[in-house]
Amino acid sequence: MTAASVRARHALLLALFLLSARSGIALDLVRDGKPIATIVTSVPPPAPASAPVRGKVAKAKPGAETDEALAVRVLGEWVKKITDAELPVSDKAPAGAPAIYVGKAALAAGLKLEDIASPSHEGIRIVVDGQRVLIAGQSPEATVKAVCRFLEELGCRYLMDGPLGEVFPRTPTLSIKPMTLTEKPGLLWRNPKGPSWNARLWKIWNGAGGEAFGHSHSWGNYVSTATFAEHPEYFAMGTDGQRKAGGWICTSNPGLRAHFAGNVVAAIERGTRHPSLSPTDGRGYCQCPTCKAQDDPKAIEPSSGTPSVSNRYVDFFDAVARLVGPKHPDAVLSFYCYADYTQPPTVKRPLAPNLCAMIAPIRYCRLHPVGHPGCTSREQQVSMTDGWASVAKRIGYYNYMYNLADGTLPMFKFSACEKEFPYLAAKGLTYMTIEVLSNWHIYGPQIYLSLRLAYDPQANARAIMEDYWVKFYGPKAGPHMKAYWMGLDAAQQQTRTHAGSFFGLAQIYTPEFLTQCEGLVAKAAAAAKGDAVYEQRVALHAEGLRSARAYRTMSDAMNRGDFAAALREYDATYARMKEVVARGGANPEYATAYLERFLSKPIRQGAAATAAPNRIVQVLPDRWRFSFDEPDTGNERGFHRADFADTAWPLVATHNITLDAQGHDQNAVLWYRTRFNVPAKHADLALFFGEVDGASEVYVNGKKIAVAAPVVAPKAPKKGAVAAPPAPPAAPATPAVAVTPPAKPAREGLGKSRTPFEVDVTAAVKPGENVLALRVDHTRITDLSLGGILRPVVLIEKPKP
Repeated sequence: MTAASVRARHALLLALFLLSARSGIALDLVRDGKPIATIVTSVPPPAPASAPVRGKVAKAKPGAETDEALAVRVLGEWVKKITDAELPVSDKAPAGAPAIYVGKAALAAGLKLEDIASPSHEGIRIVVDGQRVLIAGQSPEATVKAVCRFLEELGCRYLMDGPLGEVFPRTPTLSIKPMTLTEKPGLLWRNPKGPSWNARLWKIWNGAGGEAFGHSHSWGNYVSTATFAEHPEYFAMGTDGQRKAGGWICTSNPGLRAHFAGNVVAAIERGTRHPSLSPTDGRGYCQCPTCKAQDDPKAIEPSSGTPSVSNRYVDFFDAVARLVGPKHPDAVLSFYCYADYTQPPTVKRPLAPNLCAMIAPIRYCRLHPVGHPGCTSREQQVSMTDGWASVAKRIGYYNYMYNLADGTLPMFKFSACEKEFPYLAAKGLTYMTIEVLSNWHIYGPQIYLSLRLAYDPQANARAIMEDYWVKFYGPKAGPHMKAYWMGLDAAQQQTRTHAGSFFGLAQIYTPEFLTQCEGLVAKAAAAAKGDAVYEQRVALHAEGLRSARAYRTMSDAMNRGDFAAALREYDATYARMKEVVARGGANPEYATAYLERFLSKPIRQGAAATAAPNRIVQVLPDRWRFSFDEPDTGNERGFHRADFADTAWPLVATHNITLDAQGHDQNAVLWYRTRFNVPAKHADLALFFGEVDGASEVYVNGKKIAVAAPVVAPKAPKKGAVAAPPAPPAAPATPAVAVTPPAKPAREGLGKSRTPFEVDVTAAVKPGENVLALRVDHTRITDLSLGGILRPVVLIEKPKP
């Protein structure tokens, strides 16, 4: 062939290419079940050792599959799912045939990515022109995302981790029209996380990734307790004026600051690019005069009613950041805005530019979105967020995308997602972690929606979900499931409670609402009949609704004193959840963890306490007389006495409605009073308290009845374990400061908060009416907006053997 003929042939091919591109002719990838296109890659993937398990892909290890090889494999596997055809993979495009160039091969073929301004190097581009498809990202992981995005253009979705979440059309001929698609994520880091949950491909597909960004309770990484022997002044002083080795430090100490900053620098140089500066979890704030002087006594943390410690910690973080910055100016140092340092500092000055304020609203209502009218904490969050945005160049957000300490009841945070993602982006949001339990049966839609919005905070949440309803459940069942989930969201917005754990969310599940939800899901199940995949998806979320019904059944049984029935339902629910886990629909740990931790105790102990030969004499009333006791002078005022006139106190419900839903939400000492009847003849009598939030003090007819301390057996040493040597002598204490003695002696004989307890009232009761008074110390929170009596109180007769 002459040079002239070669030039003529190239000109003809170019003309055909331009013609096809301009005319919008679709490029066939598979025709009549036979592969037409070839996948071209510079890194051919190795033959897989085994089939992937539930769609999960492990992170690449030395010698393992690279991200580009993963991208090629995913593309081939999903085209095969659609067409049954297997596209060939080569390092060269065959002459005259369509080719899909992936990653480096696409760049070599002329795809340009340099113009995509992505600070995290995650821009992607897909170009379909003539006989070529060019797919690549600015990083190997971004190339995987680009392939996933291309598959979405072919009609695919990955709506839930595992095969049940895979959506793809079925056709023997697969074509793609000419197109150019360019994207980049809206946030530098999107991090969905949860226990026992890898799901790397699902996460990349739906938008996870970016620059790894450290945020964790990290002080122990920089200040070892071994330092105490030489520098006790580096460690926090307690209320007793003594310092001790531990996780809490004296942040005002100049030497400590230099030591801390030096170890942060060392961590960066070891490979932690963006380390965390966040304090140890819990409470152990230094009580030395210098640290306390930094606190603003007028700045009160709303959730605890105690002074905010934000000023002291922000000053410390800023000082450390300015010491680290000159050596590593590109490292971003984060700190949590959390617990008693959630509120912004009252000392208003710009923080070091290498700092990121990571807002972690763990003490804010989980049922309502930011700014929700009537939700005090979410209304206050607006000013809190504005305050941090005014002093910090970067904002991060730790998004709790589930109902903490629950994991059993379905919820859908649509309104929160729709409002909060664009709101936070407008405030300078840069990094987001989405903490979630992979309980797909109760959280599926919000797990999906939250990650899609983290990738693009300005995306249309309603459009995302319209696509989800149809593609996940099918066009017939989709409208019914949409009505179910959106009904949950609406009920959450309308509820007056803000309580955590089971107690707040459970209040939307009235018998009437449960019946309404069950009707919608039943209609969806009927509409999905005939399509096995749609049937399974509806059935998965029906299991979540069954758990709501089961919770209501257990609660109602306890409220009428039938703990045996509650236990039967509990055991059945627990077994059913294990089956859901086995099918991949729920988290291996947290499908049942909170059931075991919080619900099993009142049920099992109640069942044991009321089992034969014991019998229930009376379930005490749902409604009790109630009063706050902020100064804690109730005993002096006679609140415990049998003859105290309590008729002016309001009546509050205790069985299914939390105090906050009745307008009583305060961290203080609480008093309850009620009456119960005792028969003339009886054996020994005991009062069983299923669950009370706060240390409880029981009075019957004015007499205090001590709660017996539970007997705790010492833990047996592990086999082969050697006894620990005696502890060394304590280091010399630093000079003490004056400590104000407690105003009142410590109370004894109290029931432990959130733990069932029993008191023997045989010697205190009389035939006929008796008066029960209960003092509850709810000055410290265990969960949001709880407090007081949460489970029923029953009078039990206990015959002697």
